[in-house]
Amino acid sequence: MSTNRPAKITIAHINDTHSHFEPSSVSLTLPREVLNSETSVFSSCGGFSRVSSAVQDVKRQAYLNDREFMFVHAGDCFQGTLYFSLYKGVANARLLNAIGIDAMALGNHELDMGNNVVADFMDLANFPLLAGNWDLSKEHQTKPNPLLPKENVLAFDNKTGHAKYLVKDVAGEPVAIFGLAIENMAGIANPDPDTAFLNVVDVANNTVTALNSKGINKVIVLSHLGYERDLELAAQIDGIGAIIGGHTHTMQGDFSNIGYGVTDSYGQMIAGTCVVQAGCNALALGQLQIDFNADGSIAKASGINQLLLGRQFTLDASRNEHLESTSHDAVKAYLLSQPNVRFCIKDPHIENLLNEDYRPAVRKLQTQHVAEIAEPLRHIRVPDHRGGSQIAPLVVDSFVWQGRQLGYEVDFGIHNAGGVRASLHKGVITSADISGRLLPFAIGLMVYQVKGRQVRAALEGAIDNAIDNGVEGTGSGSFPYTSHLRYIYRCCAEKGQRIEGLQVLKVGTWCDIDDDEVYSSISSGYTATGKEGYGALLDYDVEPIAINRTMAESFEAYAQSQQVISAPKAELAQFIPCGCNSIVA
Repeated sequence: MSTNRPAKITIAHINDTHSHFEPSSVSLTLPREVLNSETSVFSSCGGFSRVSSAVQDVKRQAYLNDREFMFVHAGDCFQGTLYFSLYKGVANARLLNAIGIDAMALGNHELDMGNNVVADFMDLANFPLLAGNWDLSKEHQTKPNPLLPKENVLAFDNKTGHAKYLVKDVAGEPVAIFGLAIENMAGIANPDPDTAFLNVVDVANNTVTALNSKGINKVIVLSHLGYERDLELAAQIDGIGAIIGGHTHTMQGDFSNIGYGVTDSYGQMIAGTCVVQAGCNALALGQLQIDFNADGSIAKASGINQLLLGRQFTLDASRNEHLESTSHDAVKAYLLSQPNVRFCIKDPHIENLLNEDYRPAVRKLQTQHVAEIAEPLRHIRVPDHRGGSQIAPLVVDSFVWQGRQLGYEVDFGIHNAGGVRASLHKGVITSADISGRLLPFAIGLMVYQVKGRQVRAALEGAIDNAIDNGVEGTGSGSFPYTSHLRYIYRCCAEKGQRIEGLQVLKVGTWCDIDDDEVYSSISSGYTATGKEGYGALLDYDVEPIAINRTMAESFEAYAQSQQVISAPKAELAQFIPCGCNSIVA
């Protein structure tokens, strides 16, 4: 006879915060009846100070209603802003500790720079990292800071064959939580090669079975797999009460009341499992209330995602053009009545931590003039009818320039489009614009030597991956932009023959690439190590050499040397999509 009892728990959750400790300015489109016209207003939204205040309030309400409480993060706290560029995982650990995180899933961006940064981060974290399908059993223990011995890293347990897990006592009833990370981590991030990621279905099944054998029938998964994969997992695995996810930045709920549309309803029920996700960039707080039956099934699952707003509204993004008082009061009254909006004061403890230890250096970079942008520069991943990215080729130019400045004989550069994150407006560009918006991924550059045929194969493989041409790709971000290297990609050509007109610029003259000649190229460490279709680059003649410069550092130095940045004069990456007879440019 079972001794299990019902259990009630409230779980506050965030995901994909990407070092957005500061509030963001968001545009809210209000219904016509609010101000007798269709109006967009701007509001300060999110940030860790508001998250902290909201969590404290949700926790207080949970306890008043005799519910247990947890606060979790579904992965990808790294990268994204100057706070990460300057402080790596240190600022994230201290601020996640300060807002009271109880557990976090491992995201792919945590591993952009290998295992060591994660290990250093966990030395500072007061919470466990849940990565139940990460096999650390073969990790070399001679590393400066191995992960395997860390008690707060709940990875795969090679001895038992299932995930390590956290148990939450809910009024005497155990609720188990374990984490799952992307299986293809080596394809999209940079985990150390002595650690592996196992099949999520196998690990989940084995873990639920092991928990049930120990009398634990209430199970929650903290996932960084992406929304669609979470929905699939819910249908594939019995015995999971909830999957709290991240990775795809999915904001569940109907936000049409402020102009953002609808993405399912909050808390999708799939085969008895509740699936939730809470957007990105610390803009919102997810609040999940789960009532478990004694047998572990869900009696009730409810909750909401709420945007965390300040109390002042303006007509412009810089928040200088204020509404007149009557209109401002009408806007505030309307938003106060909306259930998916929460007005939050800033937690003074978090504000003090930012002010004392981190903001001064960030503010300095935000005012540091680097260069002038002479015209708007558009960024797009895969070229369209207007052509390709105007900023990505300039970024690759900076890589080649930087490599040559450091004495490397670089023939050309290649960079994946997803590594560039923003278009640029005309006007001044600052260090903060470069490190915080344009190139927020703190990934170093590498010089490597490969034969022409490997370059050809890598370009084709990367574009095949970006457009799903004969392969199941990982996204459009792999599309390659180049410097001192030009090519045509013909989608409808036979596999292996899709790259045409492949040429390198030598002393001002375009020359055909020789498949058997060895060339020296420079790329980010992400591209140089064969991610997302660039696997041919791993067949190198001389393995990649790190040059101790990040993408942002190189572009900033290049921009300073140029002083004025304009659009490239010619497109080096030309894309002929399937079904088209002419080059799109």
